Amino acid sequence: MTTDAAESATEEVQQAEEAVVRLLGRREHSAHELRQKLRQRGFTDAAIQQALSKAQQQGWQSDARFTEIWLRSELNNGNGWLKIKAKAQNKGIAEATLQQALRDAAPDWQELCFDYVLRKFGATPPTERSQRDKITRHLLNRGFRFGEINDALKRQQDGDDY
Repeated sequence: MTTDAAESATEEVQQAEEAVVRLLGRREHSAHELRQKLRQRGFTDAAIQQALSKAQQQGWQSDARFTEIWLRSELNNGNGWLKIKAKAQNKGIAEATLQQALRDAAPDWQELCFDYVLRKFGATPPTERSQRDKITRHLLNRGFRFGEINDALKRQQDGDDY
């Protein structure tokens, strides 16, 4: 490698590191997201790998920290397990990292589903089958499972408000 090529590669790595810092300054990112964004900006795989390695060694980027923050946001937004799992795959979150974040958060899926029903649809239960079906479809699209949905709708019907 010539001196000019070495300087060019070093400069590219430095620019990639600066891009990583700017991106992480806005919000947490997974390594997968950062890799994608750096590729879009035209950085080489070698420069991307070096910049990500440095960011992880310095503690600037952590997939575990990103997953914890992201999971908390997803739970607050009223998303169920199935939607969270699908979105995690798109974010490049490893299954083991997601499982650890779930163990730490220990969400009560039935309670989350019920809270979302109250927040979105109110305490008044649906009076017609078509309304109930519409709510069920909505909750399925939010990633909740049938058992959680049935429990939440039963609690709504029974007048639970806790």
